[in-house]
Amino acid sequence: MERRTRAAVLAALTIALTGGCADAKETPAAGGSPSAAPSTTASPVTPGPPWHDEVAAAAASTTVGTKGTPCELPITFSLPARWKVEAVKGSAEFGEPTVGNARMLCELDARPTGELGFLRVWRVDGVAGGAEAHLKHFVEAYSPKASDTQYRRLRAGTLDAVEASYTADGDTDRAIALSSLYGPIVLSLDAPDPEDLLPAYQLVKQSARINRD
Repeated sequence: MERRTRAAVLAALTIALTGGCADAKETPAAGGSPSAAPSTTASPVTPGPPWHDEVAAAAASTTVGTKGTPCELPITFSLPARWKVEAVKGSAEFGEPTVGNARMLCELDARPTGELGFLRVWRVDGVAGGAEAHLKHFVEAYSPKASDTQYRRLRAGTLDAVEASYTADGDTDRAIALSSLYGPIVLSLDAPDPEDLLPAYQLVKQSARINRD
């Protein structure tokens, strides 16, 4: 029941702390395609569990992270249509939604599409090292009872990244640390059935870019 408890706590926090809330503006990225340019570094391709690299990315409709969008981030990426994008900010009453040294910046809600689950964006502060160290801190704080944890380095869009796969409540959860000019940004996949959101998660990975606005 750890997953449901954790999801309920985070949902309560973000309802209380949401600083901006809007359905994502459904405007395709410039050039008509969100697909990543060919990577200069080969990434692993592992079909089947735990990575499921054979899952096709969903069609892109929205760009997240750019100036003027609900969540302005050091990186940008695409989302499928009808996802809700909420910027998460702290308040005097509740403080900031944190897990260990990870602070939630943005919540991406799949429920308007008919699916259940979230993609959540985090910044990890006060942890030495690069993307892998930040991701390990996040996973250990976010899901301390996780098992079968694996890490791999890859390219996500045009960014260097480290991805984690771990088992929680019998399901394989995901998180990825994306390198930015301001340090790693962690994105977690949180859903009752994580495989249902893999197409959206794959889209995020394939479309990730440095925000140059």
